[in-house]
Amino acid sequence: MRRTRVILALLAAALVAAGCGKPIVVHAVDARAGDPLQDVRIYRHRFGFFNFFPGKKFVHSGPDGRAEVMVGSANTNLTMLRAGYEPVIFGVFETPNASIAPDAGGYDHVVMYDDVKPKPDNEYEVRFTAVRRAPMELEVVDSRTKEPIAGADVFGATFLYLPQPGVEADWGFPPLQSAKTGADGKATVDQVSGFRNRVTVRLAGYQDAVVEFDGRTITGPRSVDVPMRKLQVKQVDFLVIDAKSKQPVPGAEIRLGESRDGLPANPNGWSKVVGADGRTGPMPVPDMHPFLLSVTAQNHKEWRGAPVWRALTDGQVKKLELQRK
Repeated sequence: MRRTRVILALLAAALVAAGCGKPIVVHAVDARAGDPLQDVRIYRHRFGFFNFFPGKKFVHSGPDGRAEVMVGSANTNLTMLRAGYEPVIFGVFETPNASIAPDAGGYDHVVMYDDVKPKPDNEYEVRFTAVRRAPMELEVVDSRTKEPIAGADVFGATFLYLPQPGVEADWGFPPLQSAKTGADGKATVDQVSGFRNRVTVRLAGYQDAVVEFDGRTITGPRSVDVPMRKLQVKQVDFLVIDAKSKQPVPGAEIRLGESRDGLPANPNGWSKVVGADGRTGPMPVPDMHPFLLSVTAQNHKEWRGAPVWRALTDGQVKKLELQRK
């Protein structure tokens, strides 16, 4: 214990000696009216061995639009969010670089750490632009027949940083949009400025179609053709066994097509609890992408994998082995 305290003390001293941070004051204002913006969320992301992604903690701007934030001597990102406004990415760096220039690297503001002045000259005005919306009409067709596809679900997601939308509500601005294609295969969703956008089109029997675009590139309404591929299906009987004993694992649950993306369940996926013999019985297995299987069972570690669909044969028994905890 004493040795641990000594090591921590030495680390703390080293950080102080290196200059571990400076305070800056962010002054958030409306870009058009110049009024201060209260309740802007400012998330800090310190680049380093223990810090790779923005955390869940944040500070709020006050009634005067101001908030104080510590920025590190190492590279720091400040991600600023307020409902109704485009997000702002504020970067603090040790050395200049072409890849971090405003706009070019996705940054709205870039400041060199050595240029941050002491109080009271450490304030930076940050102007927020109101979100713009422009409609996008989708025309969904069968990729082989070119016929319109009616009744497909359309989900429009707008988000920051996330590989998939809807996982963390705090980062999901604005809420998920939903629509359905009509008899003509058409549906309309909003393009939202300042964010990453993903539109997913989904229908039983078809591979998901995805349209992605950067909200900063929106110039106005547009139309997009969306071809959807019809899925092929094989019948496969899954057998869950214990990896050590090679015996069936009764009660194991197998899930196909489970995606942790915040969207409703995929209609081409399914969930099945195996019987006393460890088998599911014949189950429909489409050539969907991504093709993901997960298996959970009491006293066993979760199994997740992506078997090669082409290697499966119609009517086969496919063994899945679970490791004990």
